[in-house]
Amino acid sequence: MATLQKLRDKGPVLIIVVGLALFAFIAGDAWRIFQPGQSIPSAGSINGEEITAADFQTAFEEYSNVIKINSNKNSLTEEELTWVKEQTWNSLVEAKIINDEAEKLGLSITDAELQEIVNSGAHPILQQVFVFANQQTGRFDADYLNNFLAQYEQIKNDPTVAGQAEPLYNYWMFFEKNLANSLLAQKYMALLENSFISNDIAAKYNSDAYNTTYDIEVKAFPYTAIPDSVVSVSNADIKDKYNSQKELYKVNNESRNIKYVSYRVEPSAQDHTEMNKVMTEWADSLKSGNTDYATIVRLSNSEVPYSTLAWSKDAYPEEIRARIDSVSANEVVGPIRNADNTYTVFKYLSSETVSDSIRYKMLVVATDAAEKTATLTDSLLNVLKGGANFAEVAKKYNQNGEEIWLTSAMYEGMSVDASNVAFLDALLAAKTGEFKTMDVQGTNNKIIYYVSEKRNPETKYNVVVVKEKLERSEDTYKEAYNRFSHFVASCQNVEDLEAKAEEFGFRVMSQNNILANQTQIANIKGTDETHRWIFSEAEVGEISAIDECGNNDNLLVAGLVKVNEKGYALLDDLAPILRLDVIKDKKAEKIIADIKGKKFNELSSIANVKSGSVNRIAFGSPAYINVTSSSEPAISAAVTKLNEGEESAPIKGASAVYVIKLTKKNVKETADLKSEREKLIRQNTRNIAGMMMQDLSEKANVTDSRYLYF
Repeated sequence: MATLQKLRDKGPVLIIVVGLALFAFIAGDAWRIFQPGQSIPSAGSINGEEITAADFQTAFEEYSNVIKINSNKNSLTEEELTWVKEQTWNSLVEAKIINDEAEKLGLSITDAELQEIVNSGAHPILQQVFVFANQQTGRFDADYLNNFLAQYEQIKNDPTVAGQAEPLYNYWMFFEKNLANSLLAQKYMALLENSFISNDIAAKYNSDAYNTTYDIEVKAFPYTAIPDSVVSVSNADIKDKYNSQKELYKVNNESRNIKYVSYRVEPSAQDHTEMNKVMTEWADSLKSGNTDYATIVRLSNSEVPYSTLAWSKDAYPEEIRARIDSVSANEVVGPIRNADNTYTVFKYLSSETVSDSIRYKMLVVATDAAEKTATLTDSLLNVLKGGANFAEVAKKYNQNGEEIWLTSAMYEGMSVDASNVAFLDALLAAKTGEFKTMDVQGTNNKIIYYVSEKRNPETKYNVVVVKEKLERSEDTYKEAYNRFSHFVASCQNVEDLEAKAEEFGFRVMSQNNILANQTQIANIKGTDETHRWIFSEAEVGEISAIDECGNNDNLLVAGLVKVNEKGYALLDDLAPILRLDVIKDKKAEKIIADIKGKKFNELSSIANVKSGSVNRIAFGSPAYINVTSSSEPAISAAVTKLNEGEESAPIKGASAVYVIKLTKKNVKETADLKSEREKLIRQNTRNIAGMMMQDLSEKANVTDSRYLYF
């Protein structure tokens, strides 16, 4: 049981001081998106196989819990949950597609292969398994994991102890599953890579494309110099442009176009007045002589925790940093109204010079009785003072004992409990080169510590801060809601929404090509209900109910304008963009006709010409042309056909028509052809791999119905 015991024995002092709570598991309510007792709907399908909402939720919660453990968090933010939700779905889709393709080919990952990779500890996925990392190296430790798994097998059927280890077991199972999927994908990609061959001719061509560079002079004729009115564009021109590059407009997913009105409810003037009164009362409390600052800060729900530890100036909010050097000891400043809808009151207590970085080592001494702990501490202290190796002594008690760097960033701006404050105070006050001991509050434990180095002394400040965010009152919200609901009630459809918005002081906005897996409408958080309505209930022309979203401070109404089916984007939708492309084409034709037959030196006299030079152009990357601030792949290709001193024909570019003159060709020796062949194979594999996954996803007919439930 040694490994499990090690997981239990890490004291809170060690965890906080080191700054890494590697062995914490947060037990609490997971984000429940699918409740027991409901029918089991589908979250989507891959290759005709349904992914139930329950299966997706299970996978989502597994991933969420791993993130919590690795980041030592009780819960995840809405943005983090959204990211995890998308990563979970993408992982399920990619794993299913690869597994199906591998099965057709007879590819698999055996238990022996998986174990070999785990034992090696070298795979990138294993470096994310922080719980089973070696404390000295910070890298994944297979022995540590295997010891834990062996112990778990012994206790898993004993409910009195298994519950402590089960979260860590599930944590490892998540990584093991993902490691197996990753190895199978690597094996599949290796098969793909081995299907490519190269030869010396291709290798030399590839090497020259990157290693041969060109210096040029350039004459540029920007399209912007010609008014759009000079050229005419017909519907036939736009249609021809669409047909010439139709494959670029292929759409693999259905989408929606909407109109919407968003109204953010801001605190009223009365809310500000009331907040100022509250903050004035906190300022009076700080002036009153009451020194129970921790209670004042706690009762005020301040965004800045109170600590007796002095902090760097940069650890405090900007409004305090700007004033802290101009206030006197025990002076109270505020209320201060900030631009981010917060109010601040602070009391400056004192300042001191403290080292910003401390290197130390420590040993926690723990027994079942205070007297035994004291005796053992004295004994160990004598041994260490006698010259014993600290790390070796610590190792006998299953501790690291290695030196640790403590920086102020590890505790400043954070809420630190009393026992850790005491330990930090002891480190900050300690002289270098001395063994010291201290009691751990509320326990029989003691700590032996040794500070070997202190660096970067700087001024630190002890400040009591009450900082609160101004929230709109319920009366303000009700007034805003009544106004918004009156507007919505007057609208029966999208046309009404557009016609009446200005009358009520609102503005109608558009958002096109919204996808089923999109997480927000109008970049507003918590718009799931509106998004679900758009895809599951709405008919074109209808408007939604009011969605109370954002941080409970936003009202939203949306109207469905159009459903964009899968296939090819419609010509009518693309016409405005295509028109701009056709205008550019016609301007290029006009410019080319105007300069045709003229020599390079003669071009300088033509109106609107821009002259410059560019060095080190390579075929393998787009040329950046300074005079037009544009990336021009066409020039990278055209320059390779020129001899030194030769000028090009007019080149149609992205921002201008160009004529270039090659002034110098810089030829490097061709790299080792064997290395180039291997490099070319890897390049081709990467390029094909991306296209392959896209093609496989299309053929897998992936459907995503998560928006209905999540």
